[in-house]
Amino acid sequence: MEYLKIDDFKNYNFLSGLKFSPCGKNSALIVKKASDKNDYYSAIFVCKDGNYYPLTNEKGRVSSFIWLDDENILFCETRDEKCKEKKEKGFEHRCYYKININGGEAKHEFCIDAEVSNIQLLSDGNFLISAIFDNNRPDILDKEPHEQERILKDLKKEKDYEVIEEVPFWFNGEGLIYKKRKRLYIYNTKDGLKPLTPPLGYVEDYKISPSKDFVLYSGWDEQKGVRDIKSKLYIIDLSNGKVDTLVNNPMFISSFDFWNDKVVLAAAFGENFDFHEHPTFYILDKQDKSLKELLKYDRAVGAAITSDCSLGSGCVDRVFKDDYYFISVDGYYADIYKLNLKTSNLENITNSKGSLQFFDIYDNSIYAVGFIDGKLQEVYSLEESNLKKRSSFNDDIYNSRKHPKIFHHVMKDQEGVEFDGWVLLPVDYDENKKYPAILDIHGGPKSAYGDIYFHEMQYWANLNYFVLFSNPRGSDGKGNFFADIRGKYGTIDYDNLMQFVDEMVEKYPAIDKDRLGVTGGSYGGVMTNWIIGHTDRFKAAATQRSISNFISFYTMSDIGYFFGECEVGANPWSNFEKIWWHSPLKYMDKVKTPTLVLHSDEDFRCPVTEAYQLFTALKLHNVETRLCVFHGENHELSRSGKPNHRERRLKEITDWMDSHLKDEKGN
Repeated sequence: MEYLKIDDFKNYNFLSGLKFSPCGKNSALIVKKASDKNDYYSAIFVCKDGNYYPLTNEKGRVSSFIWLDDENILFCETRDEKCKEKKEKGFEHRCYYKININGGEAKHEFCIDAEVSNIQLLSDGNFLISAIFDNNRPDILDKEPHEQERILKDLKKEKDYEVIEEVPFWFNGEGLIYKKRKRLYIYNTKDGLKPLTPPLGYVEDYKISPSKDFVLYSGWDEQKGVRDIKSKLYIIDLSNGKVDTLVNNPMFISSFDFWNDKVVLAAAFGENFDFHEHPTFYILDKQDKSLKELLKYDRAVGAAITSDCSLGSGCVDRVFKDDYYFISVDGYYADIYKLNLKTSNLENITNSKGSLQFFDIYDNSIYAVGFIDGKLQEVYSLEESNLKKRSSFNDDIYNSRKHPKIFHHVMKDQEGVEFDGWVLLPVDYDENKKYPAILDIHGGPKSAYGDIYFHEMQYWANLNYFVLFSNPRGSDGKGNFFADIRGKYGTIDYDNLMQFVDEMVEKYPAIDKDRLGVTGGSYGGVMTNWIIGHTDRFKAAATQRSISNFISFYTMSDIGYFFGECEVGANPWSNFEKIWWHSPLKYMDKVKTPTLVLHSDEDFRCPVTEAYQLFTALKLHNVETRLCVFHGENHELSRSGKPNHRERRLKEITDWMDSHLKDEKGN
């Protein structure tokens, strides 16, 4: 067995978009892998006779696919030079190809002049699509080619200017979003595009009825000024395009689907826990629009355990017959749950002891992608209540590298509340030696770690670090009360983290308590910042994509105007002292810990100004510090950033820890 290398993640296969064929005999998914051009290849793999084979070029750039029938797949990819030229000139353009799973070359089917994000088949030649619509952009489709080119040139000139009249004005991963909306359309291969939703409305999620006569979607009507974080539920009659509002009172909508002539809806009003509040399942009558409570559920719907080895998604909820299937985290496992819509009976049908991320169902067959038995992503089928491994996408890399032992621990805090934590042992562990340790704190805070594969932690353990990680108060998987730390940042969560470190240092004498490091991203970065301002026990810190100042975060982040006030329990005008008290920047004059600051300049979730403030404050107080800013990356750098940037990020953190926690010989 070889030691895990820093760049081994470039050899991982990342799975997404799992779908059964209409007859259920075959399945397909998208497999992504780091390319030699500092991005990701993506190809369709199809399962025939129990094995997955590449259907498209493994070094291609497939963005999505659907089954047209049992043998043909429609996929989106820019292959044609004319299509590439149109996109370079500024046209909104997507190209679609058809390929038979039994062999043959892909054939060009059609192009859609829109920024399509998803496509679904309605009937032969008719598709439902979702696309980004820019209200600022002139309609050029009915213009002559020379006029189109003139308009596009004028638009490029306008890129030097930006007019904004809405909040949020930017969004992480999307850039500036003024008057940009996700809309639904009917696309006919002969007649082109026909919009179904209004130009200034927004579609968050949608489902097509089994008959393909209706579409449900969550979102909001035209809004000017500040976007409402709650949503309404609408239904579209595809026979006439009529839109009707089913839920007019805005809610925090988690999921929904058709069930016979009714609708199942998981949503919350947020009266007790704001937007964090876990949903209640309702049956919604489409005729009289009444809501009948089916089940109160004190867990999140569609959640998964966090990892840096996932790139893409798939189906996380759907109705099949009289049951509603959905993924949810309970404790530190993510499984598929089945809610019977007649009896309200709820059961965990997978019991994975890992993290399932998405799935598909055909008749009595369920396939899912997830992290099981401490391994990287694979496809599993549910066989008589047991999960059977169906793929071997990551077997080679997993089976050729050393993997540390992991131990789970349960602690009880000063209020008597239990929380979980884990320890990865150094791969060459010798109980008679002393080792440095790194505390790794997850984001969220309403997220969760589990005992699943996490590249950066595996790598540090291969460098003979102890790696400590936990789910303190505020984490997902244990209900509303456990997750509720609104107005408590830096109190019970900080106490939990320090208690966890104390207990692990005592339980594992091989941990050198004088060589402790701490790191974390997003909320984990907030807590890293908080920790260095409140204790000197850590000899090195690396804070990533963090918040340092909740005052500036409130008006600069894409979610700051609601997230900041909810989490801290104040805004700059209602209680300035409280919001400043919870800001780590307030305590930078107390810091002694050498601190590495990492951020991305297109991070609009926690804007890069947070890093600049923190770095400046540390410098002014003579703290050893280093700032590393990644250009062109956003809040998702560690999970979906460019491969070379992900490697550099991990190298920066590791080198910082090594230089402060190890001697010249690397011990």
